Amino acid sequence: MTTKAGNLFTTAYLLLIFCIYPFYMKEGYVDIGESKYHFFLYSSLAALLILAILAGVGAAGRIWQRYKKREAYLIQWEKVRISSTDLFVGLYVLAIAISYLLSDFPQEALWGTEGWRIGLVLLLILCGLYFLTSRQWEASSFVWYGAMAASGLVFLLGILDRFSIYLIPISIRDPAFISTLGNINWFCGYLSVLVPIGGCIYLFSTGSVQRGFSAVYLFLAFTAGFCQGSSSVFLFWAAMFLVLLWISILKREWIGRWFFLAALWGFSARAAGGLRALFPEGYNYEIDNPCLLLADSNLILVAAVFCTWISFFLNRRSKRNPGIVRKYKMIRRILVGISMLGIILFGALLFVNTMYGVPGLAGNGFFCLGKDWGNGRGAAWRAGADAFARMSGIKMLFGAGPDCFSAYVYSEPHTAGMLRDYFGSSRLTNAHNELLTSLINTGVVGTFCYYGIFISGIVRGLKSVEGRLDLIIPAVCIFCYLVHNTVSFAQVLNLPFVFLIVAMGEAMHRKTGI
Repeated sequence: MTTKAGNLFTTAYLLLIFCIYPFYMKEGYVDIGESKYHFFLYSSLAALLILAILAGVGAAGRIWQRYKKREAYLIQWEKVRISSTDLFVGLYVLAIAISYLLSDFPQEALWGTEGWRIGLVLLLILCGLYFLTSRQWEASSFVWYGAMAASGLVFLLGILDRFSIYLIPISIRDPAFISTLGNINWFCGYLSVLVPIGGCIYLFSTGSVQRGFSAVYLFLAFTAGFCQGSSSVFLFWAAMFLVLLWISILKREWIGRWFFLAALWGFSARAAGGLRALFPEGYNYEIDNPCLLLADSNLILVAAVFCTWISFFLNRRSKRNPGIVRKYKMIRRILVGISMLGIILFGALLFVNTMYGVPGLAGNGFFCLGKDWGNGRGAAWRAGADAFARMSGIKMLFGAGPDCFSAYVYSEPHTAGMLRDYFGSSRLTNAHNELLTSLINTGVVGTFCYYGIFISGIVRGLKSVEGRLDLIIPAVCIFCYLVHNTVSFAQVLNLPFVFLIVAMGEAMHRKTGI
């Protein structure tokens, strides 16, 4: 009875967060970070209490049954299953607790910076939710479809907002604010976690209805991505298409679908360009952003048509010769090798051009890691690296405290001067690079545990991808989150989702025994 109740309540909580939380508003989305945080805080604390009670009652019932059967009623530790992800979450709890106790900013470390709130309280709630969700959820697939339906509506509202069509009243209008999520960085952070669900279902689902639903969803999501205006979305797209290709190579029919997914992306780009052509006066963001420059190109339409033809050709061949691709391992190695080579070459070019200048690229901001690189990310990274280098040994290990980036960097006179020279009176709350932000907040130990949680979830999911859609989805979502956040940050509209997805993946692993 308690098992069913735990599953039912966990499913209800997941639907609340995935389907209601993105739309929650207070006073027309004024102070959106604070209002969203409080919604998540109170609903999650209530969920933790109820799930803990159900887990406790269930454990007591099992012990009583053993006692009645004259079995050992003490916990049989050899039967307790502890995964690598469990271990990293447990260690992370210990690391952030130590970081908080050593912090020079206890209030900030406890609750988090105002407007962001990624402090100790939120992180402990997320870790508690991980353990209780992973043990009590029975992997109901309709949670994924509910998440897609809700996020699809979020993306539709984002498209309409970008063209000055406002279905939801908002107290303060700003072109940087899009849909129900906040500014475009928050929008892209949310998009990077949720959209891979649709990509996985389209590629790997066996049902035509599910694939049709996900195709419509993806067209909407891709179009929203092109409309919003932030260039960081390209990094997310690269991550998603790369990891999905890495998986798709396993089966011929998946490869054909991957090419149609690429075609869908191209058609979505032209849809965004077409909307701007139809409503030129309604578009309310800068028109020279990379998203629109690509969306206005006919070349992407040609590429989309070409990918459609390849998809049709491969699908016909896969029907005559279905099954596993014999040399998929070799193809994967080549794919990884090409990707790594591309990253190394770009990094080398960026370094050489920044230090010495390369003829023809010296004035190109994209290939020069100066202060202006990435809309000020260069300046943020330099300041973050400077602040970390000035930490003492114990601070380097455990950081300044959860979500204490802003408090710490502005307490260092040299770093604070660097930030004020570039950002003026605007206060930087993170380094726009999650690795660097995490190093300052929770140090090397906390960062190691934090990334261990996600990387273990990715590795375990991708090791067992054949025919296991429920294990693929979490791995791909986590991977896309990590890659996108190399130029972005954790906030209350992406970190809770990715932690819950990690928990859902763990629940599926425990259910399947993989």
